[in-house]
Amino acid sequence: MLNKVLPINQLPCNISVQLRCVGNFYICTQFTKDVVGEPVVKIGEDIYYRFMNFTYLPQPPESLSSEQVVEICNLRLDYINELVDQNHNRRVVAAIADYLASSFTEATFPSLMKALDFGCGSGLSSKLLLEHIPNLQIVGVDISEKAVLESRNQGLAVFLTHPEGSLPFEADTFDVIFAVFVMHFQINTSTLVELRRVLRKSGKFVFNVYQRDIDGVIEQLREAGFCSIDIWNGLFETDTNHMIVSCGTLSPHKTVFH
Repeated sequence: MLNKVLPINQLPCNISVQLRCVGNFYICTQFTKDVVGEPVVKIGEDIYYRFMNFTYLPQPPESLSSEQVVEICNLRLDYINELVDQNHNRRVVAAIADYLASSFTEATFPSLMKALDFGCGSGLSSKLLLEHIPNLQIVGVDISEKAVLESRNQGLAVFLTHPEGSLPFEADTFDVIFAVFVMHFQINTSTLVELRRVLRKSGKFVFNVYQRDIDGVIEQLREAGFCSIDIWNGLFETDTNHMIVSCGTLSPHKTVFH
């Protein structure tokens, strides 16, 4: 979570009566704005962290284990129409695509851009990216078998991967790597090193991130060997801590905030 103290309140009764326990999490199944709780709440005697308005986690997203990340991603797939704000996703993907377009001139923009959708989930991010950048040749990876099956059912090329395992690609394969609504989870440095390995020397790793300490994200990127880190802060009126981050493998180690 962000480095600030958040109040902890008991979850109101009108919300708690709607809760359903799913594994380590709770989900409020009413899915209306009047049952969106505070960011940090007590359910019974335990502290939980609100995630995507209607789910509550026993730890902040960046503190979840890989197994818990798969659980919450599968839960999101089960309730994708209720939990995922597709208009918000479209705005985020549009911002990512706009950034990428600004990185090239008309003369240097590749006619075919090989792309990796890291943590592709249901395949929504790949489809939205293709709407904005139709010359993408995109493949996806995810650690959830359920997500891989869902994406493949939609005709997308997707591979199942494992935390801390190697990616199934040769070095210097991709012109761009996207991670859409992924980096709020804790990604192992070894996985970031793998992303750097499969990214071409002139390539870009572009992602959105929110509800995390950006200094920690920058430190981890540098530890994995990324540099030329650019950060666009406050892009979305609803959340000034929602950022677009881009990095690469060439030029001096610098960080630029916009």
